[in-house]
Amino acid sequence: MGYVTVKDIAKVAGVSTNTVSRALNGKPDVNQETKQKVIEVAHKLGYVSNRSALSLKKQKSYIVGVVTEDNANPFWAEVLKGVEATAKNYGYHIIIANTSRNYETEAEGIKMLIERRVDGLLISPVQEKYDDILNLKKYGIPFVIMGRHVEGLDVPMVYDDGIRGGNIATNYLIEKGCKRIAFVGAQSYNTASSERCQGYKKALQKNGISIEDDLIKTGGIEINGGYKSAMDLVSNHTEFDGIFVYNDLMALGVIKALKEFKIRIPEDVKVIGYDDISYSSFISPALTTMRMKKFEIGEIAFKLLFDSNEKNKDEVVLHSDLIIRESA
Repeated sequence: MGYVTVKDIAKVAGVSTNTVSRALNGKPDVNQETKQKVIEVAHKLGYVSNRSALSLKKQKSYIVGVVTEDNANPFWAEVLKGVEATAKNYGYHIIIANTSRNYETEAEGIKMLIERRVDGLLISPVQEKYDDILNLKKYGIPFVIMGRHVEGLDVPMVYDDGIRGGNIATNYLIEKGCKRIAFVGAQSYNTASSERCQGYKKALQKNGISIEDDLIKTGGIEINGGYKSAMDLVSNHTEFDGIFVYNDLMALGVIKALKEFKIRIPEDVKVIGYDDISYSSFISPALTTMRMKKFEIGEIAFKLLFDSNEKNKDEVVLHSDLIIRESA
């Protein structure tokens, strides 16, 4: 059985299709009794309005596409809450395309969303390359980069100041007495990781501590990546008494690895993460971290697309806050 149409309602209600259409759209030139009858018949038959037809008429879909690496990741889940809440306030819906941090999947996702004629795109790019994003710019399709800082593209974006955050996190470890601090980061092309590492190096230099390549590890972006990097540090007999980790998921892996080697946290090694995802306060030891404004990233990104007070801004830079817990 197919969808119920306006013709189906008109036949049962005994009125014209034009009357049904005007009644369902709340037009004033339909008497109340007829309008009520049409609405009751539509409800009884299970009628659902055809948004595609409305979109063709108005040349707007009232849908925004969101391209993200993984909406199951607690960080991006919080960002998406900000997008969804703001979209609802503006009368929009969203379609999510997960990329699993794969450029080809990202390009396919963007193509799929454009084919569905979304009114705009919010993109957290994989960052291996930017050809798909440059094409969007060339074709004039509105979009905002979300949660990443990309220099040289000259497009709207909202992101956290990673250099500042990395500097604060590393300075705190130094204040707590750490002398040899490791950095565990993501892939080299990830600008958020790169900027947090810059902040880490800046803090070391300011405090007269040498930057050592052996103390900097990069790799996978989730729990297993942090675990492998910490295992490398310990297995190679690298001496360290503090670790600043790119994000909280990786920090969970770091803590697991240290525990396997019977390294006490924070007595032997102090650990700081980044993001303050929901799990961070519940693990043992509870994770000291930089709290990002996750909901606000999604909220502001959406407003940059459509809000006349926001959309002319080139970029919005947010600041994280240090949240001190047991791990440091």
